[in-house]
Amino acid sequence: MKKVRIVTDSTADIPHDIVNELGIMVIPLKVSFGRDVYRDGIDIQSSEFIKRIETEDELPITSQPSPGEIVAIYEKIIDKGEAIISIHLSGKLSGTVQSARTARTLTDSRDIHIIDSRTISMGLGLIVIAAAKAANEGKSVAEILSMINEKIEKSFLIFLVDTLDYLEKGGRIGKASAFLGTFLKIKPILCLDDGQILPLERVRGKGKALERISQIVADKTDSSKRYSCAFVYGNDYSSVIKLKDHTHNLVNICDEPIITELGPVIMAHTGPGVAGIILCPE
Repeated sequence: MKKVRIVTDSTADIPHDIVNELGIMVIPLKVSFGRDVYRDGIDIQSSEFIKRIETEDELPITSQPSPGEIVAIYEKIIDKGEAIISIHLSGKLSGTVQSARTARTLTDSRDIHIIDSRTISMGLGLIVIAAAKAANEGKSVAEILSMINEKIEKSFLIFLVDTLDYLEKGGRIGKASAFLGTFLKIKPILCLDDGQILPLERVRGKGKALERISQIVADKTDSSKRYSCAFVYGNDYSSVIKLKDHTHNLVNICDEPIITELGPVIMAHTGPGVAGIILCPE
């Protein structure tokens, strides 16, 4: 049975130490300021990106990897005799998964399996981490694919943003457009459902919005089950720590959660001031 290699893209926002430990291959998307093009997480990090958007008049543009760039990574894995499971952010938010499908047709391998995770950031990241652990344990392609599909169906991501301006201008707002025109201090609570961003509620003040997210999470979790948990933030570490503190009910159902900052490509569409939580059933 072939060894299985897990591939994903940089929007998974997986911390570098976990990527290295599990042998995950990460394909970078790109973010551009005018003629300056940077590979997400390689040429530009979150802190540098935040400094840049504070001084730029125009919002940055993001782009998916080309099929050729993906083929180059696939072929390195194929040359080692390994099978590939390539898991990517929602196809409703990016053309990355379609680039991966095109790349597969440009190789001679039949052992490349492309997955649309229908989620973003650590929603994708937790699925990728679970798949990589299973691959390292020697699980078969069929076993890993079955696990991935189950997690895609049962995982959920809830987050708030300071403003919907970035999502609107980037064309990723989906049905959350119902929240446009939000009044000052009203914070939109959003979720990912079937690969698109949907509105949940509007709450006055970030503090109350964080409390409300924790209540929603409590309603959606089953205390008899185990979950992998992650908290994500965009230039607002204090808010994500408050959210973690509010979700004390998760102590008995989650292992130590991952806390990570959004990468430049995701933050280009959400803006800074983001705080969110992702849960993925074990």
